[in-house]
Amino acid sequence: MTSPDGGRRGLQITLTALAAIPLASGLAGALRGPASLPGGSGVVSADVESEYRYTHAIYAAVAPLIWSAVPGIERRSTLVRAVSGALFLGGAARVLAWRSAGRPHPALVGATALELLGTPVLVAWQRRVATAAGER
Repeated sequence: MTSPDGGRRGLQITLTALAAIPLASGLAGALRGPASLPGGSGVVSADVESEYRYTHAIYAAVAPLIWSAVPGIERRSTLVRAVSGALFLGGAARVLAWRSAGRPHPALVGATALELLGTPVLVAWQRRVATAAGER
């Protein structure tokens, strides 16, 4: 059974909760570096350390972007699609890493699944909410 608003409230709750993942992971990676990786030693070159912390700081910035869209989610299609697209591309990059370096820790496999499978679901859900609200 679907709600007449396309599941707007459910989408808002889901996005609010899911945005905590990139915030927590991003902050941990930016502040602790590769030592924040599950199952890893954290010992890497200075270049990898720098790049790791930089990309995790950007990853942490995803949460406020998502949270900014939540109140008017039916009107924020472009933002939801852009952030979801970036996360999807990140998941695709993880698959490349998996293929070249081997299977990562199960937590990172889960992140990959969420990025590759969850983001398209969220985009479709947001589209349904926008359509129900007469937006696009």
